[in-house]
Amino acid sequence: MNTGLDELFNDDLNPVLRRMGERPRGAGRDAVLHDEDAETRATVWSTVAGLGALSCGRQTELVDIAERMGTALYQSPYADTVTAVDLLHRLPDLADPALVDALRDGTRPVAVAVREHGTTNPATPDPLHTDGATVTATRRFVGFAADSSLLAVIGTADGETLLALVPTDAPGVRMRRQDDVGRGDLYEVTLDRAPVQGPVHRITEHYPAVLARARVRLAGYLAGAARGGTELAAAHLKSRSAFGRPLAHQQSLAHRLAGLAAETEAVRAFAQGCARAADEGLDIRLVAAEVLALAAELARRAAAESVHLHGAYGMTESCDAQLFYRRAAVDAAWLGTRTDLLTEAGRLLVGTRTAR
Repeated sequence: MNTGLDELFNDDLNPVLRRMGERPRGAGRDAVLHDEDAETRATVWSTVAGLGALSCGRQTELVDIAERMGTALYQSPYADTVTAVDLLHRLPDLADPALVDALRDGTRPVAVAVREHGTTNPATPDPLHTDGATVTATRRFVGFAADSSLLAVIGTADGETLLALVPTDAPGVRMRRQDDVGRGDLYEVTLDRAPVQGPVHRITEHYPAVLARARVRLAGYLAGAARGGTELAAAHLKSRSAFGRPLAHQQSLAHRLAGLAAETEAVRAFAQGCARAADEGLDIRLVAAEVLALAAELARRAAAESVHLHGAYGMTESCDAQLFYRRAAVDAAWLGTRTDLLTEAGRLLVGTRTAR
């Protein structure tokens, strides 16, 4: 699988993958993909699924895959589908076990719907209303809903965390595409007594661990994005000259990039360590919050530095540096803001010391 991923996510194809699926700015819900772009996205998705990237069970492998995707800024329902697989195969009351296989082979992409408000911490999902057969809720920040066949609607009711699986083409499901600064595929989803596929699952005991693993994978993705942005800046400095030699030979600039590269490697190693701990069955909620906070901050700084080192060109549409900056603004806060993560880490740390 690693060989296949190396062929897909490489220096030649990554610039193409970064631009895949872009729509005109301001097009909003009326934006449509060009036919060739839509076909390319479908081909890349089927390739990722065909290589077994969705069926990996070990977090160390999944973090490695996420890192490669981060370097390419690859956008897809991949992360949500992996999270859904992680959650569903732990449920004893799953009515359709074959559903997990369909998710793993890529035939049923999933969009996870948690937030009703932009300030929501995914660790505490927003409320949903259900009678067991239907669900009513609003989720304003759902990625790749139109590319998915299932919505994994997560919410709280009566002190429990619940999961409702809703087909995206079910009656009562409305989707409206939104523009976002990251130029992604973000949707507001409204469910009005939408029929649920199977039972509504109680996931109170499983959700914190599943979220922690998702955070570690996102940290890997962000570490990859930091590496991609740093490498882009390094390549630019090598191609530009001042005073008769490449800008990359200027010590101050080289030291700045070297510092970012060292930090990226440290965060990457931290994420891999968290993944190994998860594979060993350890509680990683604390370290997951810590590594994601570090990776998010690093991705932002690396992207900002890349834009800065590109000069005025870095802020233009034709330069990929601004893509890293845009994506970092959205992805860094996707599974919790820095304040959310540090607050959780502090609470968990106090709880650990009290238990000791």
